[in-house]
Amino acid sequence: MTSASVAPTGDFLTTGQAAKRIGSTPQHVRRLITTGRLTAINIAKGDGRPRFRVAESAVVEYLRGARVRSPGPSEVAS
Repeated sequence: MTSASVAPTGDFLTTGQAAKRIGSTPQHVRRLITTGRLTAINIAKGDGRPRFRVAESAVVEYLRGARVRSPGPSEVAS
């Protein structure tokens, strides 16, 4: 009998995959998760080290919020 994986499938990314999407490191992604700036789930069982999975939509939302916006003509000082 094979056991089913507890890891979500589909639109969920590992911290390494999420890091590649945002151009960062897995450590930075874990920091974003622990500070609440990036939503994730912990799939670890027990009291061991957390194993986060990040929804693809959470990465898109993070990038949308982190985007640098160019000032419009009325915002540029003359």
